[in-house]
Amino acid sequence: MLKDIKNTIKQSAVYGLSRISTKLIAFILLPLLTLNFSVQEYGVYVLTESLWQILWAIFLFGFESGVVRWYLEITDEFKRKRFLFSVAAFLLLFNSLLFIAIYLLSPQLSGLVYENTGLSKFVVYAAMIAAVESFSFIIFLLLRIEEKAKLYSALAVLSTLISLLLQIYFLQYTLIKLEGVFIAKIAAPALIIFVLLPYFIRHIKFGFERTLLTDLLKYSFPVMIASLVITLLNQVDRYILGYFSGLKDVGIYGLAYNISGLVNFLVVSPFSLAFTVISWKKLKDENAKRFYTKTITYLFLGVTYISLMIALFTPHLIKVFAMKTDYWLAAQYVPWIILAMPFYGIHFVGVFSFYVTKKTKYVFISYFIALVVNVICNFIFIPMFGIYGASFVNLGSFFVLCLVIYHFSKKNYFFKYEWYKIFLMLFVYAALAAPFFYFTFENRLLEIALKFLAVISYPFILYMFNFYEPIEIKSFRGFINKYLFRIKV
Repeated sequence: MLKDIKNTIKQSAVYGLSRISTKLIAFILLPLLTLNFSVQEYGVYVLTESLWQILWAIFLFGFESGVVRWYLEITDEFKRKRFLFSVAAFLLLFNSLLFIAIYLLSPQLSGLVYENTGLSKFVVYAAMIAAVESFSFIIFLLLRIEEKAKLYSALAVLSTLISLLLQIYFLQYTLIKLEGVFIAKIAAPALIIFVLLPYFIRHIKFGFERTLLTDLLKYSFPVMIASLVITLLNQVDRYILGYFSGLKDVGIYGLAYNISGLVNFLVVSPFSLAFTVISWKKLKDENAKRFYTKTITYLFLGVTYISLMIALFTPHLIKVFAMKTDYWLAAQYVPWIILAMPFYGIHFVGVFSFYVTKKTKYVFISYFIALVVNVICNFIFIPMFGIYGASFVNLGSFFVLCLVIYHFSKKNYFFKYEWYKIFLMLFVYAALAAPFFYFTFENRLLEIALKFLAVISYPFILYMFNFYEPIEIKSFRGFINKYLFRIKV
């Protein structure tokens, strides 16, 4: 079982290179973005980023899981190629019609999103990004299915480098700085699609597999709705915050959320990419359910540990990456926003229960309940507590999501969660992080030293409460001994 965990980690690490490069570029650009944009303009940037992610959930039509499953279940190579052509043709037609509709309604959508009908061009940019990203995702999905992780990462990193260079150009040498950022986000994946097109064409044959496509659409539509709902769960608080508090608070909250999102790109996102394929390959193994249970625990531990590091040192690092003092306020919200990330991560494992039984309606129901809780609580707590209200509602919503998924999974393919260990990790995180945000330190070096001590002590405190199983301790010691042995040689 540990071998399977290691394989998941290995695949996650390779796929994660692309995600790490994306987030690294975001941090490289952060000084330029904060230097060139006012907090209000950064608020427009945040809302546009949110919009294209919402639209992407629709444009992709929930194919991220279904295509993998159908492709792996088809044994005939000719049918596989026709199936991929059917998927690509449907996506092209669907996206074209959707883009035309958004273009025609862009002034109205601009008023709804920004409360300003004069920003309709950003709605169009968001739709264009969503379209090219959905096509590139399907092509990259084929690379993942064939486990061409190194090629996947190389091309994904190339895409981010192209995007980086273009964004720097627009920010430094043009007058269309805010628009230029989104033009770059359109151009980079479009170029990669062009590069990968010959590879994709080799894997398709002209013709339609109507039955397979129909089955896929029936399977994927609830997933698409669920993806839209989970994206809204991630993004809707910005719009509610903007409605009550304005673009400045959206900018501050968006920056804090983007910093917190570093752990998503470092761990959660690459993990979800690897798990999508590995989970199906592991399904028929004897120890499959234990594998899923321990994956939840290990993932929660990894995300929480990295979250603690980011939360504690953000107040120092934000002064380097954010050039204007107006942005530094964002650091105080990071510890509580980032604490939602472990729950966001493990929910990817939890919903697998519904994919196994093909009862994807439970995915939608779970997300929808969490979204309703999120919206209602945000309308209650944002007027009272502002950004703090949005931060804690975000955390609570993802906790509710995991509880609901766990409840419904009992009726499907059920595997246990180690709830004691999950709550222990949360308690230790809060106990170590909270003092640094409620007390002022006169001595900066002492503060940093204590933060390092807090980070180092985290896994040892868990050990004191019997967090680790004997086999896990033995395996860790074996890894250390092997590593030390290599150093000596």
